[in-house]
Amino acid sequence: MSQTTRHLELPARLAGLALRPMPPKALEPLLGLAMRLVERRHPRLIERLAELAPARIVIEPRDTHHRFLIDINEGSAPVRLMLAHEDDEAQATISGRLATLIDLMEGRIDGDSLFFTRELTVTGDTALIVALRNTLDGEEISVLDDVLAFLGPFATPAARLIAVADDMAKRLALRAQDGLRSLHDMAHDQRGPEAEADALRAEISGLKTRLSKLETRAAKNKEAAPA
Repeated sequence: MSQTTRHLELPARLAGLALRPMPPKALEPLLGLAMRLVERRHPRLIERLAELAPARIVIEPRDTHHRFLIDINEGSAPVRLMLAHEDDEAQATISGRLATLIDLMEGRIDGDSLFFTRELTVTGDTALIVALRNTLDGEEISVLDDVLAFLGPFATPAARLIAVADDMAKRLALRAQDGLRSLHDMAHDQRGPEAEADALRAEISGLKTRLSKLETRAAKNKEAAPA
C-alpha cells in the first residue's frame, strides 16, 4: 500500500491542529516514538544524517505552537528529535506551514521556489539546510505511509478513512473557491451598470455640446442670410 503519489494536505492540517494545544510533556513521548519509527523505516537516512554531525537545526511549523530541534551528533544515537527551547542554540532554523515542511521533506515541492516566495524562511547556516535537504532527497519518504505502517492491521481502514476525508476536504475547498469567484463576479457586475451610466452621461454631455454648437452656427447663418 502506498500513498506516496498523493498529496494529502488534510492529514497535515489535522496534525497541526492536534499539535497546537498539546502540552510539551505530552508531546515528548510522541517525538521519541516518531524517532524510533524513522530509525526503523529509514536506517540509511539516519546514517546519512550522521554525516552532518555536529549539527543542530530548529524546525518551526508556523501553524503549531511548538518548535522542534534535530540534534545530530556522533555516537550510538546520532540523531535526536526533541522540542526546541528558547535557549537552545542552533546553527540554522527553517520555518513554514506544517504541510509545506512535510511536502519539502518528502521531496514533493521545490524548496528554492518556496524560499523566494517566502513560504519557507531559513535563518542561520543556509548551507546546512541545503545539506539537510539533499540528504532527505536521497531517501524516499512518505510520512503518511510511515504512520500507517505503525498502525499495523489498522493501516488499511485508516488509509481509506484518510483518503475519503481528504477528498471531501478538497471538494469543499473547490466549492469555497467557486463561491468566492461568484461573489467576485457579482461585485464586478455591480460596478458594471455604474460604469455604463457614467459612459452614457459623458455621451449625452457631448451631444449637448454638439447641439449647442449647431444651434449657434444656425443662428449665425440666419443672421447673415439676406432679408
